[in-house]
Amino acid sequence: MDRRCNIGIFDSGIGGVSVLKKIIKLLPNENIMYFGDTKNVPYGGRTKEEIQNLSRRIVEFLILNNCKAIVIACNTATIATLEMLKTQCSIPVVGIIDAGVEAVSSNGYDEISVLGTPFTIESGEHLKKIKKKNKKMKINTVACEELCPMIEEGWEKFGKRYEVLGEYMSHIPKSSEALLLACTHYPFIIEDIQKRFEGKVIDPSEECARELFRVLKKEDILNNDKNKGRIEFYVTGDKESFKVKAEKFLGTEIKDIYKVNI
Repeated sequence: MDRRCNIGIFDSGIGGVSVLKKIIKLLPNENIMYFGDTKNVPYGGRTKEEIQNLSRRIVEFLILNNCKAIVIACNTATIATLEMLKTQCSIPVVGIIDAGVEAVSSNGYDEISVLGTPFTIESGEHLKKIKKKNKKMKINTVACEELCPMIEEGWEKFGKRYEVLGEYMSHIPKSSEALLLACTHYPFIIEDIQKRFEGKVIDPSEECARELFRVLKKEDILNNDKNKGRIEFYVTGDKESFKVKAEKFLGTEIKDIYKVNI
């Protein structure tokens, strides 16, 4: 496979940009296609079958457009589709769940909390995987139905945002030493979350980027080109709204953004 082929990154919407930012920093020479399914966001309230069908179509689009690896930059989609996509794809597929599990399991915590969408929390995936690494760790989980859609639409638009966030954060015990953000949308409001939590707030995006690096190196498909990589954005909804929010988070102008129907 040509090393200059793209890395495909997808999420239900804007959230995966938090993973993209870390990947750009670690792998600046890679060409990247980011796909945000903004027409169908959020995935957190959908069934497993719905998420699998949406994800399958996105991955087919990415592979048709010369992607050499796929990153599922969405906890909900990772839980619903990772194993399915690994069996159906001839290229490497990386999810975000194991990155989060590794981030909390390797730091010697006695008690942590996990913040995620209803689908992610109800799946019990984080609980199962963390317990496998540390049976003694106490784990608290909080399902947040409103945060993802509020962040996707524009966090600052909601006058009740701190009230909503405060309600979810009130379910996190004071004894929690760390808080795992199990939704890639949440790093967009990490400062507001950190103000309401005394321990360590963990964004698994950086560990996900490192996992991608390890996979590309193992498969011998790292891009050795010295030039800065090309980044293209594809969305299924309003591209201007997405562009404004993504540019603000990335701190750079987005030039190549396209609306697609799949």
